Amino acid sequence: MWKKDPEKIKIIDCRTPEEYVFVGHAPMALNMPGNCFSFKWDAEKKDFVLPESPNCVTLVKKRVKPTDILLVMCRSGHRSAKCIERLAKAGFTKVYNIHDGFEGDKVQDKNDPDYGKRTKNGWRNFGLPWTYDLAANLIYLPVGKVQGGR
Repeated sequence: MWKKDPEKIKIIDCRTPEEYVFVGHAPMALNMPGNCFSFKWDAEKKDFVLPESPNCVTLVKKRVKPTDILLVMCRSGHRSAKCIERLAKAGFTKVYNIHDGFEGDKVQDKNDPDYGKRTKNGWRNFGLPWTYDLAANLIYLPVGKVQGGR
């Protein structure tokens, strides 16, 4: 879909900057975090708390046109769905979820050598283009920061 009209169809990666940088990303994806890394541990979920980014919608509005088609991805599709809800409330009408996300789901079969790893479905596992390389025009910078600035 993106290849048909890359000027009007934008891919947004709403994962944290840490995920975008260290796990890899689609080479054309804008990193606009929908959640922030908090360093707060949730013992019940056995995971870190990822509160919503207060400036996600603002950042997206600065980078894309309201008439653009937005394809949004996260790790496995759950955070991107929530991000899409926020963008829709802000007036974006052509916003779609990349359902399996960048990494996909964990393998549940205990007999599979990939048990517990995110090697089932997802952008990266479907053989779609991805990279660790960073492009200054696509990376997330907090509000008030400029490209190449400190």
